[in-house]
Amino acid sequence: MTTYLDRYDVAVIGTGFGGTMTALTVADTFKCRGKGESILMLERGTWWSTPVGTVQDPEVKTPQFLRDNGQPVQYWSSVDHFRGAVDLLLRCFRRKGNEDGVFELTRFGTNGFLGFGGRSDGVSILRACGVGGGSLVYANVTIRPPELIFDDPRWPAWSKPERDWYFELARDSIGHGVLWARSKRKGASPDDLKKVNVNPGLSNIATRTILLDPHFEIVQNPDEPAHPVRRVDAHGPAPDPQHQNWIDRARVFQNAMAGITGDYGTVDSSISNIESHPMQPEPAPVNFCERQGRCIVGCLPGARFTLNKQLMRASLGGTPKPDGTPVKPFYDRLHVRALAEVDVIEELATGGYRIHYVVRDAEKPTRVTRLMVEAKRVVVAAGCVGTNEIMLRSRDRGTLKNLSPRLGYGFSTNGDYLGFVEDTEKHVNLTRGPITTSFGHFNTPQSAITGGPAPNPAQFHTIEDNGIPRPFATLVGAGIPLLRSLANGRRPWYLVLKAALFYGVKYVARMWRGIWTDHTRRSEFFESEDERLSRMMCVAGIGRDEARGEFRLGGRGQSTLRVRRDDGKPFHEDPIYRSMKASLDRFAEVLTGKKGSTFLSPFLNDAADALKAKSVSLSHPLGGCRIAQGAAEGVVDEYGRVFDTSKSGPNAVHAGLYIADGAIVPTSLGVNPSLTIAALALRCADRIVEELDPAGDPSACRQVGPIFSVVGEEVPVLPGA
Repeated sequence: MTTYLDRYDVAVIGTGFGGTMTALTVADTFKCRGKGESILMLERGTWWSTPVGTVQDPEVKTPQFLRDNGQPVQYWSSVDHFRGAVDLLLRCFRRKGNEDGVFELTRFGTNGFLGFGGRSDGVSILRACGVGGGSLVYANVTIRPPELIFDDPRWPAWSKPERDWYFELARDSIGHGVLWARSKRKGASPDDLKKVNVNPGLSNIATRTILLDPHFEIVQNPDEPAHPVRRVDAHGPAPDPQHQNWIDRARVFQNAMAGITGDYGTVDSSISNIESHPMQPEPAPVNFCERQGRCIVGCLPGARFTLNKQLMRASLGGTPKPDGTPVKPFYDRLHVRALAEVDVIEELATGGYRIHYVVRDAEKPTRVTRLMVEAKRVVVAAGCVGTNEIMLRSRDRGTLKNLSPRLGYGFSTNGDYLGFVEDTEKHVNLTRGPITTSFGHFNTPQSAITGGPAPNPAQFHTIEDNGIPRPFATLVGAGIPLLRSLANGRRPWYLVLKAALFYGVKYVARMWRGIWTDHTRRSEFFESEDERLSRMMCVAGIGRDEARGEFRLGGRGQSTLRVRRDDGKPFHEDPIYRSMKASLDRFAEVLTGKKGSTFLSPFLNDAADALKAKSVSLSHPLGGCRIAQGAAEGVVDEYGRVFDTSKSGPNAVHAGLYIADGAIVPTSLGVNPSLTIAALALRCADRIVEELDPAGDPSACRQVGPIFSVVGEEVPVLPGA
């Protein structure tokens, strides 16, 4: 197809936490400068939207608004039973011929014949593909790592006051919006803040519905004094009438967790819950969490703070107000190009960069047009896997020279683990509430309890509850074998066929028995998904692994990237998994009341080992382009600037080339990484702003006044913004 070339001042590859935080910070500065500077964001996926009416959009006008602005749109799967599972697998999983799917499962290794017989590298990664990046399918957990993580010598010097400042900025940037957070720190009035408010702020969701008092026990958090931990009072009466209105899973999880660690509570969620947010833009209606348990497959009420909301408001505006008043974009020189997949980045001899990419046809994604764009500055934020692949390709094809020899090194699984335990003593109900409500930390100073093991910071890990969306709940019994097959690289058609056959046989058998026996005894056939999962607990583990993985490009008959540990060991033998299993075994015994109970992982167990399918399956990959003091240890400096080995001195970097996503994180985090990635990206964005040509630049664009107070909160000066 025809090749075109256009030019922008800044090009951002990716629209996830790194890309959005960076692009909107720069856009805010460009708007203030008033020079007509432009930003292009390239996203390999499409826009995703709910197909049903919401509080804010009862007539479902948003998808058509996007189409009217030339943007491709897909709908979330909306069916909450077996047809929904089939829809997710057929339409929503990205694969050849369906490149606009939102979920992409990458199994690293050799492919084999038709997906069979290949050899796995021991890692499978589930990631998102769409405008908004990982925010589209994550569990909305906005959590900061404990300070012990930053004591690791692999982290360059980052002072505690500055770190606190950027984490607070990241909380506001996710909870309200990047432009809101920056305006707040510039002393904007409450009325002006409402004009740029996209989301109503982070929440702690624990009750069955809105407007119920959870009666939290408030516990001081020494790492974040401004944000105490909110949790169930495990020392109250059992059952405690104050907590009877809690989501069952949250109450059961936290009460059981209190028996094995002192560091637990309710997660901060990037989900609207109405009563938690005095800054919500009243009297305008706000979407809110309806406890449908669908976070990771698409929130139908539109309550999650997915980043596509911020990008749409900033670049396109919004659907007209009820009185017909148009909603203008915050910055009309910010452009989002969906279905645009980057191949390589080329450094130009005259300065700046040329990005080679393809744009897919919205109606037929296999049809592509090859394009190029030139930009003075390029921010690579394609996610850990995507960024490593682009950088490795660019190096190997010679379009980016003098990159660090450590490119691809330091990959971390972040200790990701998924497990199930059945026959819990109390009703859990996995399908109600947000996907994640609660956490428990292990091996922190606060985790020690009487009779428990002494904390070991090197083995820090987190365990969180993990709900199951109803479409997947219908596959209980078939679900775990299907997950194992998925991890082993089976083709989607095979998965659908196997699920359909298994489900069909069980369905017919249950229906036959139910018809003939239901009049005497209620049949299993008439049980709901809630009942089938009423005594099962699902958890997600995240831990401090050794971050010893290495990415490299794959060859013919292999995945596009390959991965291995630098010590030759399988990834599942990292010490963090033994430590996590010990915590989970104790947790399982408390939940079930049975000695010897344990959580089953569909990916890390004896059956998977026998099938040669033992694999660390994760959704929080980190590293490969990690931060370091110099090119001998890492790929970027502390501000995300890419090292240039042909130069020396403090500015030995490729001028105008940055990486700002999970790929730069130098160690595992042991918690959900979105807040940390956002904080690092905002720091990178401030450095980009500082490096802009100051000629004719209004001082108001670069500096902020003294400390000011907004709604009783004291906020420090924004450095260099």
